[in-house]
Amino acid sequence: MSKHTPPHSEPETESASGAAASSLLSRQHALKQLLAVLRDGQSLSGLQSSADIPSRDIAFARMLSFGVLRFYYQLQAQLKPLMKKSLKAKDLDVQLVILMALYQLQHTRVPDYAVVDAAVKQIRKSKKQWAAKMVNAVLRSFIRQRADNTQAEATFSSDEARFSHPQWIIDRLKADWPDHWQQILQANNQQAPMTLRVNLQKISRDDYRQALYEQGIEATALMTMPAALVLAEVQNVRQLPGYDKGWFSVQDAGAQLAAQLLDPAANSRILDACAAPGGKTAHCFELQPSIELTALDIADNRLQRLVENCQRLGFSPTVLRGDASHPDGWWQGALFDKILLDVPCSASGVIRRHPDIKHLRRAEDIELLQQTQRDILLKSWDLLKPGGEMLYATCSVFKAENEQQIEWFLQQCTDASLCQLPLSAEANDIQPGITASGKAKLGLQLFPQGQLHDGFYYALLQKSA
Repeated sequence: MSKHTPPHSEPETESASGAAASSLLSRQHALKQLLAVLRDGQSLSGLQSSADIPSRDIAFARMLSFGVLRFYYQLQAQLKPLMKKSLKAKDLDVQLVILMALYQLQHTRVPDYAVVDAAVKQIRKSKKQWAAKMVNAVLRSFIRQRADNTQAEATFSSDEARFSHPQWIIDRLKADWPDHWQQILQANNQQAPMTLRVNLQKISRDDYRQALYEQGIEATALMTMPAALVLAEVQNVRQLPGYDKGWFSVQDAGAQLAAQLLDPAANSRILDACAAPGGKTAHCFELQPSIELTALDIADNRLQRLVENCQRLGFSPTVLRGDASHPDGWWQGALFDKILLDVPCSASGVIRRHPDIKHLRRAEDIELLQQTQRDILLKSWDLLKPGGEMLYATCSVFKAENEQQIEWFLQQCTDASLCQLPLSAEANDIQPGITASGKAKLGLQLFPQGQLHDGFYYALLQKSA
């Protein structure tokens, strides 16, 4: 997972009522979030909600902000022919009010009149009342053209508009996965499922599924993932049964593969480098409670989240603040039996959970991330015992961060060999519940897949004895 992007999170809900549509508070909150991302370059998940905003308004604002960021390039293409002249950069807020309305008109069940009315009221409550008539005219024109089927097909003539991604991501996916790039882009524009990892040290998956059922919550078990439950609908995490008792965590099924592939042995010494916010750390304990695990991360605030998450689940790793690429500042000299490297990456495999990645990440970031990944690989390798194993992991679908990195590493380290993973990367349908749609030359590449998993890459390396 990229340490420059938020961790896997609970997905947004994309249903809305007419009552919610009329909430100026929720629309203003969504506008602030969008401006923070698109104007100020902030991460959406890092933004804090005001404590005085009702939960319903926060949920509605989240739906709007996620929706606009997800379909931004399409919405922009739709808006352009409706405008007599482009808005100035200083009027980005007005443009975003229109984009929120266009998103609602196409992706929610809110009545058209309510959407238009809410957008116009939002403008009139701002300092830009001059734009109210224009916003009203633009939205009514869109509704009229949609009803008359007169919207030009040329609106989506570019790949950016058609797939609602920046061109550099499209181009890289075309080059890396010529048979699957469209599938990946389409999956990125879908809402991700809410997946739980049951803490099997405290409750069985069947018993927890029953606990959910008794609260009217439907969940599907993934057959090859012993702890995974996919919820039929998004839920408030803290209101799920057993939250305070540590019965579960929220974690994508693809991310749950990491601890399984690492396969921690009893009493083994393990390093989880770049560990925060601690999902994989806790999962290692859930698989083998007797391990001696060191959780390392460079960010204090993320480490605090790791500590809180592990405490809720009942685990106590050794927690260190430090840079995985500079072990001299924290390493005490004892080698590790196994190392998990969930390295900083582009997060291109989790765009459907974090659509702000489309707007925050840049093409030139990949080369910088590559170098960081290589530094961490080489330095961490020195901390591994002879005969030990290291799992390299990213939430990326770019070959430059994945199989090409492993190919480079194997050339640098003659004492490293690639292990055969228990899941075959050669099969399109690996096993029920985990699907890889492309063949990786080295390691295992997962693409984002419907109700199954996000995009991840894994390679297991062994050091010569």
